[in-house]
Amino acid sequence: MAKDFSREYATALYSLAVEEKCSERIFHELEDVSRIFEQNPEFSRLLMNPRLGATERAAAIGDVFGGKVDKNLLNALKLLAEKRRCDCVPKCYEVYKRLWCEDNGVLPVKAVSAVKLSDEQLERLSRKLEAQTGKKVLVECRVDPACIGGIRLEYGGKRFDASVRGRLEGLSRAIKSAD
Repeated sequence: MAKDFSREYATALYSLAVEEKCSERIFHELEDVSRIFEQNPEFSRLLMNPRLGATERAAAIGDVFGGKVDKNLLNALKLLAEKRRCDCVPKCYEVYKRLWCEDNGVLPVKAVSAVKLSDEQLERLSRKLEAQTGKKVLVECRVDPACIGGIRLEYGGKRFDASVRGRLEGLSRAIKSAD
């Protein structure tokens, strides 16, 4: 199994971004780039194709992202392409996000709900979490119809499940343990 280099690449990119005073810009751009790679796995496979030379892979990255992202991020993406490691871009984003949040006093929160949260609901959730935690929060929303209703939150190594599915599972466990 190949070694996962995402932590090394993300840490190096973050250090450079801090030095260049563009860490927040790269944070948001890397989020978008990561989403592109996640939603288009064939693009990542193309960039890992052994028939393409390193310069061709780097040129493909330049064609797609050139002029759209910070030059430091572009260079990091080209390096990943040259080394056939574009599959680790989403993991690089997760590491970068953790570093950025730690340095900026931001608490990342994963919110999972059955339906997409409205802007108003997201704002209310953010305000409530900020009041409870005393930190600025960065809420990442995901839709999972299996929740049925309600919401599940994960932050600070804890999980709070107020979803209908979670309550039903809790009820099921309680009934089974009562036997």
